[in-house]
Amino acid sequence: MPTEKPPPWESYWGWVVVLARFTALFMLVGTYKCFGVLLDYYIEDLDATAAEAGGASVLFIATVYFTSPFFGVLADMHGPNGARIWIMVGGVLASTALCLSSISTNWYQLAFFLGLAGVGYGMVQVVTVAPLLMYFTDKFGLANGLSAAGAALGMTVLPPLTEYWIEQYSWRGATIILGVINLHTTVAGALMRPPTSCKDKKTYSLLFGSDDGEDVPVYELNKYLKPLKRFLLMMREHLSLGIFLNNPRFMLYQFIFLLAGLQVAGWHVFLVPNALSQGIHSIDAAFLASIGGLGNFIGRGFNGPLLDYHIFSDSMLYALDHIICAIALLFDPLAKEYATMAILAFWAGLTVGCSYALCVVIAKNLAEEGKYIMASVGWAHFSMGFGALFGGPLVGMTYDKTGNYHYGFLMMGGFELLLTTLTFIELMHRQHKHPELKNKYLIM
Repeated sequence: MPTEKPPPWESYWGWVVVLARFTALFMLVGTYKCFGVLLDYYIEDLDATAAEAGGASVLFIATVYFTSPFFGVLADMHGPNGARIWIMVGGVLASTALCLSSISTNWYQLAFFLGLAGVGYGMVQVVTVAPLLMYFTDKFGLANGLSAAGAALGMTVLPPLTEYWIEQYSWRGATIILGVINLHTTVAGALMRPPTSCKDKKTYSLLFGSDDGEDVPVYELNKYLKPLKRFLLMMREHLSLGIFLNNPRFMLYQFIFLLAGLQVAGWHVFLVPNALSQGIHSIDAAFLASIGGLGNFIGRGFNGPLLDYHIFSDSMLYALDHIICAIALLFDPLAKEYATMAILAFWAGLTVGCSYALCVVIAKNLAEEGKYIMASVGWAHFSMGFGALFGGPLVGMTYDKTGNYHYGFLMMGGFELLLTTLTFIELMHRQHKHPELKNKYLIM
C-alpha cells in the first residue's frame, strides 16, 4: 500500500472512523432489513403484489450499489475530504426520501422514494471505505470487519423497533421515525476526516489514482476542457474500465458478486414475510430478523482475523461461506417450527455478513492486480446491485404464483450453489496455473 502510515497519535482517530462507518452501515442495512417488516403493509395498503412490493423494496439497495462507483469518483474529485462531503449529503438525502415514502399511495411512488433514498446511500456505501484505507494500511481486514459489523447490529435492532412503531403509529408513522434517525449517517460522515499524511493531493492520488503514482492533472483539465468533458475524463480514469479487459479474474468475480446480490436481496426482504406466511406472529417474525442480524454481526466480525492471520485466503473463505448459506436456504421448506426458522436465520445471517465483508476485501485484492482500489470496490457493489435488482422480484413472483416462499428460498439456494462452484473452479485454476500459491488457498 503506497500511503504512509499516520503518526502514532493520529492512528487513534482511525478507530473513530471505524465507529463512524459502523454507524453509517448500521443505518443503511438496518433500514433495508426493515422493509421485510413493512412488506406486508405495502402489499395491503398500496394494493401491490409481492413482486411489486418486493421490487420497490430492493430498488433501495439496488440503487445504493448501482450509484456507488460514480459517487466514489465524485468523492475522489474533491480530494481527501470528498468522503466527508458526500457521506453527509447522502445522509440528508436518504433521510428526506425515507420520510417522503410515508406519503406513497401506490407502489410506483414507493419505488421512486426508496430508489431516491438508495441514491443517498450510494453516496455512503463505497465512499466510507476510503477513510479506512487511509488509516489502516496493514490491518484493513480487521478494520473493515469491525466497521461492517454495524450493518449486522442494525439488522438486529431496527426491525423489532419498526414492528413496535407500526403498532403504535402505523407503517407510515414508523417510516417517518426511520427516516429521521437516518440523519445519524450525516453525523458519521462529519467524523471521517482524513489523516494529515493524506491531506496533500499527491499522497492521496497514490491511493486512488493510477498505479504509476501520477496525479490526475485536475488543474490542466480545469484550464483547457469544458466541465462535462473533464467529468467524463475523470470517470474514465477513476472507474478504470480497462480492468475488465486486463484482468479476467476480475470479470469472473463480477458475475459471482451478481449471484451474491440475487441471494442477499431476496433473503433480506423476504425472511420476515416467509415466517408470517407460515402463521408466525408478527413480533416473533420480526425477531427472526434480529436473530439473523446477530449471526450477521458475528460473520462480519470474525472474518477479519481469519484473513489477517492467514488462516484462510479470501476466496477460500468466500466459497466455504456460501456453501453454508446454500444449506441454510435449501433447508427452508423443512422449517416448520419457529426454533428451526431461528437456527436457519442465524446461519444465513452469519454467512451473508461474512460474504459482504469478504466482497470488499476480495475487490481490494483484485485491484492490486489491476489499477484502482476504490474503482474495484465500486464495481463489486455495482454487480451486487444488478443482482439485487432481480432477486427481490424473482422471489416475489414465486410467491404470487405458488402462495408460499419456499420455492423462492430454494431458488436462492441454487444461486448460492452456482456461486460456490464458480469460486472453487477459479481457485483450482489459479492453483494449477501457479503451484507456488497452493498452500495459500488451503487451511493452514
